[in-house]
Amino acid sequence: MNNFGASSNNPYYAGGQSVASANSLISRVSYLLCTALLVTAAAAWWAAQARLSPALFLPLMIGTFACVIGLNFTRTKPGLSLALLYALSVMEGLLMGPLLNVIARGYGNGAAVIGEAATLSAVIVAGLGAYVWISGKDFGGIGKFLFWALLGLIVLGLLRFFVTFSPGVNLIYSIGGAAIFAGFTLYDFSNIKFRYGPNDYVIATVALYLDFLNLFWFLVQILLSLGGGSRRN
Repeated sequence: MNNFGASSNNPYYAGGQSVASANSLISRVSYLLCTALLVTAAAAWWAAQARLSPALFLPLMIGTFACVIGLNFTRTKPGLSLALLYALSVMEGLLMGPLLNVIARGYGNGAAVIGEAATLSAVIVAGLGAYVWISGKDFGGIGKFLFWALLGLIVLGLLRFFVTFSPGVNLIYSIGGAAIFAGFTLYDFSNIKFRYGPNDYVIATVALYLDFLNLFWFLVQILLSLGGGSRRN
């Protein structure tokens, strides 16, 4: 049992953060998360229309990693952190656009699957966040388990480049991935409520942003496997 939970008789969370401060933080994070996702959606739409060269994939991938790493060193510099957040949002959109375009054009129900996955992701993230906030439960203790689960997921993902998995195994892999990032969503909302301070709004937003995108991609794969996956001739 962890020591970070909030006491029902104490108006302060871990680190002296008040309930009002936590509520203010989640409001700010929610705003930034919505705007970051809108920027990503706009960049993805533009990239799909522009048909970006595949040669840009590696530089954009390196750029996203650089932004995420950089954000860990700019927590005391809000202006720079916000710039990195939106740079990350743009680059993720540029990466996603061509891939989503392939799905939309290459599968009979591809566009509908993308819309359904985006809607489900929003509902799941909002629902899990509301559950953490209303119930007062702290899921900080599952962080270590999620780390090892994610490591296993990455190893299996790399293995898929060299070994052809059956459709059933791919579906189980996608369901497992979605479950892991649903767990990360609970974990990150708990951090916002119980551990992050008022100046951690950008790093908190990035955590939920990455949870949302990963959950979205796994839901796309699940929906394609379950019904929208027939390729156009």
